[in-house]
Amino acid sequence: MQAEDSATVVEGWIEDGQFPVVMLTKTLPITGNYQTVPLDSKEFLVRWAKVTVSDGERSVILTGKFDSGYMPPFIYTTSWMRGEAGKTYTLEVEYENSVLTAETTIPHPVEVDSFKVEKAGTSDSLFLIKACFADDPKEKNYYQFFTRVGTKSKQFMASYLGSFDDEVLSESVEVPVYRAHTLDNDDYTPYFSQNDTVSVKFCHIDEVSFRFWDEYTKSQSLSSNMFLANFSTVPGNVKGGIGYWCGYGSTTYYLMMHDYAK
Repeated sequence: MQAEDSATVVEGWIEDGQFPVVMLTKTLPITGNYQTVPLDSKEFLVRWAKVTVSDGERSVILTGKFDSGYMPPFIYTTSWMRGEAGKTYTLEVEYENSVLTAETTIPHPVEVDSFKVEKAGTSDSLFLIKACFADDPKEKNYYQFFTRVGTKSKQFMASYLGSFDDEVLSESVEVPVYRAHTLDNDDYTPYFSQNDTVSVKFCHIDEVSFRFWDEYTKSQSLSSNMFLANFSTVPGNVKGGIGYWCGYGSTTYYLMMHDYAK
């Protein structure tokens, strides 16, 4: 595979009050030996890029490191900058004589007022989570839910059909929060099991981030990999590459499903 045949893939985000996280990989052709390349293979990891985040007042170069809490297990991050709601953040990636850039804003967090957990149909072991929150009718807002099951991984995944434009929401909102698709979901169900420890991240996002995640979550029914296996184009915001750089006004909640299995 020649360098010109591949593209750099950016997966990055910065949350209100949290450090930025950026993951960089290279696209691989779905042909020949590459069909069996494991997800944690170093073949497609980008480990020697210069990654810079700026808030318009100062710039910080992120440090690359292996971290088994993410997939792929290599991230760029820093403890010298935390996201702040209301600010705009620019990402710059310098790698192999190319420069990739992206920009995002962090909206102010919106809290979930309450959660409802119900049995999924007639099942006694599967549960549906519903989130209740208030949308400000005076503002144009976009939202994204992420979920994580268990505590082994640090990585939240986009909830299935978890993107919401307030154009279709009432002022008082109750929406389902489905389990995220992951690459190891051989028998995927949108519901949660009675022994699951579920973390739900509720993010207030800007329009560019919404367009990306809305298209991505819709495409999940066709593919389990956002960039390699789906033939539709996901509208990222990275100039010079593929992917996303998103700002999240986030709040995180923890639910123990066995508390609702009684």
